[in-house]
Amino acid sequence: MIRVLEVYREEWVGDYVILEYKPIELQKPSYAIISLPDTGLVGVISAWHIVKTLQLTEVGGVDSYTYLPPIVVVSNKYLRAPIRVFSGNNLLVIYSEFMPAQHGLIQLSKILTNYLERKGVDYVLLPSGMPIQNRFEVESLKTYYLATTTKALELLKSVDALPFENGFLAGPYALLLKEFTRARLNTILLLTESFLEFPDPEASAKNINVISRIIGRDIDVKELLEQAEIIRLRARDAMKNTLRGLAQLRKDVEYAVPLYT
Repeated sequence: MIRVLEVYREEWVGDYVILEYKPIELQKPSYAIISLPDTGLVGVISAWHIVKTLQLTEVGGVDSYTYLPPIVVVSNKYLRAPIRVFSGNNLLVIYSEFMPAQHGLIQLSKILTNYLERKGVDYVLLPSGMPIQNRFEVESLKTYYLATTTKALELLKSVDALPFENGFLAGPYALLLKEFTRARLNTILLLTESFLEFPDPEASAKNINVISRIIGRDIDVKELLEQAEIIRLRARDAMKNTLRGLAQLRKDVEYAVPLYT
């Protein structure tokens, strides 16, 4: 028999509903990781591995009858929202394998901004990939960062990542970054070199290593690397759906060179 998680709190904001199954209390300093399908599914793979490895608890979800597919996630015989929220200690993970329509993504970025502010989150991490054309030839992947505040920048002093200095960003994380910058949230976008069109567990492992240093918690990526081929096969359909969404968000402009820098 399918069961439904008992809702502790429900709030409608525009065309979205925010569900909480239990009170969310984060220790300090607190970090939020937001994963949406993007280049190489780096953020999605990274976030799910973090949830599983750190054994985070599912505490809520986000749904929309307008902007998300008519889908429910069934996990351990329970119905879950398409966008799932996990937490544990000082970490909050907002995880989705589904791309909202573009206008819905704009609304979602505003809702998430307000949600993170109300939860008192100190830092927001956005794990993603950066497409490179010679990915098949590159074994030592680089991670680049963008930080929205000086306070966020301080977390990167001893981290193996390089500043992203020039170029274009497109897609869901570009929208989130603009909204979080406007709200002055301490946000770090982490871009690891990756495939654009194929799930990239190796890039996800590199991204996780950087996140691990930032949040000060050991996150083992051995299992992720050992199961890389299995993950690639399981994530093929999700990657196809993601590419259709990214095409609408003009992801192709990231390959262009800015005229002025």
